Amino acid sequence: MSVAHRPSDEALAAFATGQLDEGLALVVATHLEVDAESRRRLRDLQSVQGALLDASAPVAMQVRASDLLAGDVLTHGIGEPLPAAAAPEAGLPRVLRPYALGPWRPIGIRIAMRRVEVPGAEARVFLLRAGPGVALPHHKHSGLEWTTILSGAYEHEYGRYAAGDFDEADAEHVHTPRVDAVEGCICIAAVTGHVLFQGWLGRLLQPLVRL
Repeated sequence: MSVAHRPSDEALAAFATGQLDEGLALVVATHLEVDAESRRRLRDLQSVQGALLDASAPVAMQVRASDLLAGDVLTHGIGEPLPAAAAPEAGLPRVLRPYALGPWRPIGIRIAMRRVEVPGAEARVFLLRAGPGVALPHHKHSGLEWTTILSGAYEHEYGRYAAGDFDEADAEHVHTPRVDAVEGCICIAAVTGHVLFQGWLGRLLQPLVRL
């Protein structure tokens, strides 16, 4: 796997400090699972943050360190236990195991979507599967759209994205993804705000996709 596109420094730093919405963080974690270079950058960022923490003035903790070590509050939210890990599903990243997945739902010709339930997340997270040669509707965003490619590839105005790549779009981006003509594509994406489809076909799809 040859990765050409990685998260920005800003996105990775926010991930390292736990400041990301969990839906966006899940897409970053999916990329980190397969890309050693991004994991190295993450470790570097964590080392810098650790040094800064060592140099800062001490403050009182909200929980006891002994409880943290015992795993009593290593949770999504304090007091809320992590969900039990589900049985692994073939072909899916390991980081998805704690999350409930909906069924594949067709949203167009040779395009299907599968919801990933991330409780408490602002971002809507989903798996998208598109057949070879499919052109997704021209669209822009009112928020963020972060994507990690799981298999196959697509390309748009900003480059070609293949397995392992991370695609980071915001309100400045307007694009028309076109799926690889041979391999098709499966990806995981997290979206904040709204996807604003352009043109008559996109507007027809909007109620079906509900993004």
